[in-house]
Amino acid sequence: MKLVSLAVIAALGGASFVAVANPISVENLTLQTIVQPDASLSTYEQVSQRLAQHGINEKNRPHLFHVLKTTEINQASQSEMGIASVSGLANPANTECDNEKVCSFFTDMGFRTATDSNGNDYVIISAINSETAPTTYTFLDLSLVNEHGEPITIPRFIEYWGEGVTKKRMDITSVGRLSDILPKLMAAEQIFANAWVTVTYINASGVEVAETKQMSMEYSKDTLLADLGYVRNSPEGQGLEVFDPTAEMTIQPASSYTQIGANLLEKGVTAPVDRKEIDNADPTNNRIKVCLNRRYDDCDIDAYYDPGTPNDQIKAVVPFTGFRDVMGRVTKIYRPDWSTKNVTFDDNGNPTYTINPKGERPVELYHGTEIFIQTKELGGATALGGGYQGSNHLFSDHINLKYFTKKVGSMTFDMTRISWNIPRSKGIFGDARLYGRYEDAHWIMNLSIESEETRGPRKMTRRYSYVVGSADMPDDQSWKDIEHPPLQMVFSCLAKGSMIKLANGKELAIEQLSVGETVLGASQFAPNVHIPLEIKDISIGSESQPMIKLTTESGKELLLTESHPVVTQSGVSSWANKVQVGDRIRTASGLELITEVKEEKYNEHVYNLKLARTADDPNHSPGETFSMFANGLQVGDLAMQTDNEFEELVETEQDVLKRIPEAWHKDYLNSLNK
Repeated sequence: MKLVSLAVIAALGGASFVAVANPISVENLTLQTIVQPDASLSTYEQVSQRLAQHGINEKNRPHLFHVLKTTEINQASQSEMGIASVSGLANPANTECDNEKVCSFFTDMGFRTATDSNGNDYVIISAINSETAPTTYTFLDLSLVNEHGEPITIPRFIEYWGEGVTKKRMDITSVGRLSDILPKLMAAEQIFANAWVTVTYINASGVEVAETKQMSMEYSKDTLLADLGYVRNSPEGQGLEVFDPTAEMTIQPASSYTQIGANLLEKGVTAPVDRKEIDNADPTNNRIKVCLNRRYDDCDIDAYYDPGTPNDQIKAVVPFTGFRDVMGRVTKIYRPDWSTKNVTFDDNGNPTYTINPKGERPVELYHGTEIFIQTKELGGATALGGGYQGSNHLFSDHINLKYFTKKVGSMTFDMTRISWNIPRSKGIFGDARLYGRYEDAHWIMNLSIESEETRGPRKMTRRYSYVVGSADMPDDQSWKDIEHPPLQMVFSCLAKGSMIKLANGKELAIEQLSVGETVLGASQFAPNVHIPLEIKDISIGSESQPMIKLTTESGKELLLTESHPVVTQSGVSSWANKVQVGDRIRTASGLELITEVKEEKYNEHVYNLKLARTADDPNHSPGETFSMFANGLQVGDLAMQTDNEFEELVETEQDVLKRIPEAWHKDYLNSLNK
């Protein structure tokens, strides 16, 4: 098993607000100081100190502390013997990242605002893990702090037990009510996201080991406050100076800021966006549907490749266009290899770009300018280009800057508009087979820049990242201004040659059917009542995932995609890959036993039908979907497939205990009592 390598790419609002077994209301949380690690202590003692602040100790997490202690002992022993350690706790207090396995865990952390149903405004920072490597345990904590390490938002922590239902997309948020934290934001000279990670995993030698790291990510204070609608009203200074964080600073009172509303910094994303099936009542339900292998009305982004394209040539192709304003004059864009796209502006604010070769990573930044799409089911984030474009700089190459000034009342502000335009022909994010059906795929844009910003009577150079991306707020929360929906990668359906039963009793291969013809089927609300249904549309595509072949006791066989719904004995639909030998499913001639389920590779077209009641049948119900008979088996139509394509995976306590090693059982059960 390979060594774990963890990377967190944060989305703007791209993490669940609550991801614990027992959600806690913001109203009941208190702002406590998170003590920074004492460098004079051993690494084990520093980790223990950090965990203890969240009530985690050797008594209630015995196996975790056993792994932590054993790792440090083994690491010390290897060091004494002159053996280079390939894994270990590392020193979390060290600001230089000397352990690549956790160095990038909190590379960039997203910042955004939200409003609850009562009109209360909140500030949210968030981070998401997006790596495929396996772990047995993960601890995360996160908070927004000032230059003295004093918390601004409420420190939060979360534990993940193995991979489980999260499939390596681990996330955490820290929240603060705007009215409470605004004075702290104004008084701060610097603002950081402060985070900690501790992970355990099985190393290449088969030994369970631990790693840990603390990270800090600075935000641009001026841009952050301007996003909230507040600007400094001090007169603009003269000259440029590099910010010295060790210099003595004068705390600015709230009276030195003016509230101008939230429209100073404009921003917008025009692709990818949700154009269809939009739920205005609950935006958390909205998704950007990317059809990897079909062109059909329900797709926000339909298939880029023609039907019949070989499976190994199908790629996830998504365009990205949009813009956002930041305070100050942007002078550099940092690219993934730490080369830079430098910019100078003429008197009209028009840019001239030069490329500087690879340099050192600025200490303020952890990741260059890049776009990722990250799926929950299969783990890690895939960068723009996906290894197919021959360039590591596609995002920064398609970024343009415009310097301008904006006047609000008597005040004039220096600003830069950052815009990007990744055409679909360039927006390749890897092989379509990387993207599964179980969950959403997040899109994450990281902009790492250098800018000159006015701060009271002076100017300074700032380097920081700004993150734009998709939201992942759970339905049971009342946030209502979710900005960018996540992606859903969708597929089709039934194999070419599947025989569909017509209303007149005859059968015809699915590829020979036409819109307007009538097939025999049933409503989801009455699966045992067979009725004539009209074909309203036909989806044609290709399948990049293995197909499922079902065989019944009478010899009926059907090849279909793994997530295509099959109507079971109870009348409820189930994914084809969830059907097991011994299950009873519905067929045109009654219930039949499944005698064989196996995967098969498939390179032909796949098809599905969208069905509706005929014109002389007025009994349609809202949200109704339909089934039909393919090779005699009762299966769902396109609408039922869409409804079933992304199922909610909910783990019970027993599910977790079954999948995690027994050594972790006591730790996990103790965590339920926090």
